[in-house]
Amino acid sequence: MSPNADTLTPAAEPDRSPPRDWWAGVDRFVDRFSDRLNPLLVKETRQALKSRQFLITFGLLLIFGWGWSILGTAMIGPDVHYATSGPEMFLGYFMILSFPLLVIVPFGAFRSLAGEKEDRTFDLLSITALNPRQIIRGKLGSAVLQMVIYLSAISPCLAFTYMLGGISAPTILYMLFLVVAASLGLSMAGLLVATVREAGQWRSFLMVVVVCVLIGFFWSGCALAVKLITYGLIPFTDAEFYQGNGAALTAYGSYFLLLYYAAAAQLSFSSDNRSTRLRVIMLTQFVLWTGWLAWFWIGSERGDIRVLMMFVVGASIHWGVMGAMMTGEHPELSPRVKRSLPQSLLSRSLFTWFNPGPATGFLFATAGLLGMCVLLEMAVAGRYLFGPVSDSRWSQGMVDQLHCLTVLMPAYIIAYLGAGLVVIRLLRKFYPVGILLGVLVHVVLVMVGTLGPLVLHLMSPGLRYMGYSLLQARNPFWSLTHVVGRSTLPPEAPALMVIVPIAALVMFAVNVPSVAEELRQVRISKPRRVAEDDAARYAQRHPPQPSKPTDPWDQ
Repeated sequence: MSPNADTLTPAAEPDRSPPRDWWAGVDRFVDRFSDRLNPLLVKETRQALKSRQFLITFGLLLIFGWGWSILGTAMIGPDVHYATSGPEMFLGYFMILSFPLLVIVPFGAFRSLAGEKEDRTFDLLSITALNPRQIIRGKLGSAVLQMVIYLSAISPCLAFTYMLGGISAPTILYMLFLVVAASLGLSMAGLLVATVREAGQWRSFLMVVVVCVLIGFFWSGCALAVKLITYGLIPFTDAEFYQGNGAALTAYGSYFLLLYYAAAAQLSFSSDNRSTRLRVIMLTQFVLWTGWLAWFWIGSERGDIRVLMMFVVGASIHWGVMGAMMTGEHPELSPRVKRSLPQSLLSRSLFTWFNPGPATGFLFATAGLLGMCVLLEMAVAGRYLFGPVSDSRWSQGMVDQLHCLTVLMPAYIIAYLGAGLVVIRLLRKFYPVGILLGVLVHVVLVMVGTLGPLVLHLMSPGLRYMGYSLLQARNPFWSLTHVVGRSTLPPEAPALMVIVPIAALVMFAVNVPSVAEELRQVRISKPRRVAEDDAARYAQRHPPQPSKPTDPWDQ
């Protein structure tokens, strides 16, 4: 035995503790994460993935994808190793994928919420702890999961088209982004349409309209894809391409947010404030449109006047559509809404425009149109002050056309919105008018004002071959085209510049009493019970914190 044997360190024993179970940790994390998911999302996903519609659609997607792979390869023939046949194969797969994404998924989102109302199960859903926004997110999340499944099924085929050559990876990703964004937007629009509280006949009509619109979007998307891929119209190296896509993405996000909050407002209880948040989004959209058009106008060569015309047309259409929906709101304010109205003089002057009500909505749209006119005149004045003196793009005829467009288009919209508000107010004495019927009233008024003079013009032998006449002053489409669609102003332009603004002023004056009545709404105090409940909820959410000593002698 060695003399140093007692000083030797014994060999370390191997670690016999059980190894860490990583999958158990992942499972626990997933379990905790799933508890935070929207319960409606889980329920809708289970129902959708087990439904016959999903199984048939997914099976047909696989069959058509497999069939096109064989048929397309056979059509290419022996040159498949040498020919750049990726674009043709991609278009086939894109059409196969577009149908479930642009038709099946949005229609399924529409039916999922409309079915809740038809089966009277939405009443049970509304008394749960889920608020309207969570309900919309749950329905929309189920549509997103279906889109992901369809994309995962067809993505290997898209990778195959890249290997065939002739099409780049950015082009494939860009086209997929477009179809996914369109599917998501259509699904959100379908959910909004499904929230309409109308009779069964109206719902059947809406279902037919939704199907026709979705099929139209499908064919339009396929035609656009063929044009972009065949002629190579996606300039990834052009800076203006990214600027245009940035503006389009901004508009898409803002309108998607508007549809989302509008759908949530339709599902909320009738005494809630459904308008203020939507009007803030509408104003934000107008500001974004103004900012992007100012960017393009400043960046264009010598300030192209066509950009300003585009600004007038886009802003006018925006406020016209938004005004048609706002004038269909309910005129009565609940005590809950009245308790949140602005109180001080400054807040009433700044924020009364955002109060719910059809008359304030008409005033809000009118203010937006007048603000657009002021901004445009400021841009024209700045161009004359700081721009070049002589420019072919700023001829006197084009400037006159811009001024006429700036006056006539807002005047037409104000006149028709005011007339629609009068008709809606009369209809409410006999029948409850909602947003859908209110929009329909404005559409009918525009059709009558457009088709009535046109029919008289075609039936009169003396006017039939004369072209435009002041009889068409109520026709906004022909009148605006007649004024702008030529190099110089027509002789009827001065008369139109008088007739149409006078009609707008008359319709605004007719609606002044209703506007004044809604503007006189003032804040009311909370009842004692409501104030106590609010104080209790606030104390529960913000418990009192122990006070910290401020003096060392208080220790």
